[in-house]
Amino acid sequence: MLAYTRMGSYNDTVWQLTAGSKDPDFETYVLDKNSDLGDLMGMGELSLPNGQTVDFGHLLASINLVYRGLPITGSWGGDCMELAQQYEGQASDAEGYRSLMEGALGGDDATSMFGASDLRSDLDSVNIGSQLTADSNLADLMRTYYTDLDDYNRAYQFVALSFGNTDTGNTDQFRETVYNALVSDTGMQLLLYMKGMWTSDGWTLKSEYEPALRGAAYAFADNLSATLNGETVKSEGSGLKVMSGQSLSDALNALGEGDAANAALGALSSAASTVTDSDAVSGALDEATATLKSGFNAQVFQLVLLVIAAAALFGVIIFLALMSQQVRRRR
Repeated sequence: MLAYTRMGSYNDTVWQLTAGSKDPDFETYVLDKNSDLGDLMGMGELSLPNGQTVDFGHLLASINLVYRGLPITGSWGGDCMELAQQYEGQASDAEGYRSLMEGALGGDDATSMFGASDLRSDLDSVNIGSQLTADSNLADLMRTYYTDLDDYNRAYQFVALSFGNTDTGNTDQFRETVYNALVSDTGMQLLLYMKGMWTSDGWTLKSEYEPALRGAAYAFADNLSATLNGETVKSEGSGLKVMSGQSLSDALNALGEGDAANAALGALSSAASTVTDSDAVSGALDEATATLKSGFNAQVFQLVLLVIAAAALFGVIIFLALMSQQVRRRR
């Protein structure tokens, strides 16, 4: 059904490869049952109950990719890439690009590659797509999700799903978290390679595109942080599917990019092997230390209270003993 609604740029070779091809039999079935449903294809802005709008075609296409294990590519990552392309060559470093992009991101949809409707569609596609299963009723999911929705809750859900437990008020750290999530995503690597921004030599982002793409990620992070008032987000787990390195290699081979497929698989395998036992132990120790500290603080606090109480009781006993001795002497 999601593939049925995709048209134009959302149905090119890469989209068909990653999000799935249209099913002609399903299209015939839909038109036989209700020809009006053909209007869903190419549908533009949708008005939400809270008065906002989302790009409906973009929303459904992005949900399609989220469901298929590419939660960044068709949503915010793809729009960050387009924003970087729009501003390419207009600044010398990431901060310069971020400053230029700050007003465009989430701004006027008519002039920006990453306008307000696109931004809302990106966040909503991840939030809705994370709940989608083969047995889901998408219409019911969307009705429930959009009931009493506001920008704060939209952003909170998105950050929790996409980045886990995160202090959005720590600007530098949060920016790097967002950027690293962008360039480490296998789906984004495929997209960037197909757009000529990623090289098979070392399987990495081309250096000339790094400042603009980083600036776009920083602007996106700042937008989320501002919406959340710099609060720390608590996550109960992602639930997002992620395309494997093998799937990335298979996709590149299907596109006739055998050398890139080998380079990607080699680089991703190498990256996976760098997570050594000592790294795993270090992570476990950090978690254990944090747990121990939280438990230890409570125990210490209780112990201090007991010590204070014991000291007070001991003081009372000593006081009574001294008083008793003085009374005896007077007698």
